[in-house]
Amino acid sequence: MEHAISTFLNELLTALAKATPIILKKLVLLGILWATYKPFKNFCFRAFRKFLSLKKLDELLVHFLESLLNIAIIMFYILDVIQIIGIEMTSVLALLGSIGIGVGLALKGSLSDLAGGMQILASRYFTKGDYIVTCGVEGIVQRITFLYTVLHTVDNKFVVVPNGKLSGEVIINAGANLERRVDSVFSVSYDTSIDKVKEILREIAENHPLVLKDKDIFVRLSKHNASSLDFTMRVWAKKDHYWDVFFDLQETVKKRFDQEGIEIPYNKIDVYQK
Repeated sequence: MEHAISTFLNELLTALAKATPIILKKLVLLGILWATYKPFKNFCFRAFRKFLSLKKLDELLVHFLESLLNIAIIMFYILDVIQIIGIEMTSVLALLGSIGIGVGLALKGSLSDLAGGMQILASRYFTKGDYIVTCGVEGIVQRITFLYTVLHTVDNKFVVVPNGKLSGEVIINAGANLERRVDSVFSVSYDTSIDKVKEILREIAENHPLVLKDKDIFVRLSKHNASSLDFTMRVWAKKDHYWDVFFDLQETVKKRFDQEGIEIPYNKIDVYQK
């Protein structure tokens, strides 16, 4: 019995003596990977950003490509760890293939969102900072990730729109062009002079500092309503000044109509008593 135990211990010590250098080597290699992960990642990102800056790509596309690079670096290190540990790559690849099929079937919607995101970036329907209206929401585009697009509304709400749905919907991009047309409708009573109203509205538009003077200013009677004459005013402004111009015109026209004694009609009921 003592001889058997002695033999087992000798074999165990011999095996440990043979395995110790290999284990130490693997631990050293794993330590090197751990120590170089962040510096290597930062170096790759700096070089990648410098390369992309020369291409002058859209900022949203840059963020998307950086996400892909991040995943590629992580996968590179994971495969290195697997190889150092000594697991056969063929088995790992077969396992990953099986997992990929299962995940793909379970996440069909997410794959649709990923494809939608790539389609949006390739088509360049919009870019960061554009004001879009789509899928029943509207706001300023902040970023595009693999699966969704982030918008900030004018009242600073955080809106997430799945890319798969976004790519299949009508998208109104109000920020695609540097200039936007500001449309307004003003109503007056039927006994008001048409020429006087047109003159006042045109004067207000021409005197506004943010209205583009090299663009046509349109002021015409557009509708004979049930209890009012409706005048349409169309002016142009820089997209960043759109709401300033719109609200300024609303306020200025009301004040000017009051000064000129022009009635703005409202719904009312006449009751006759016999």
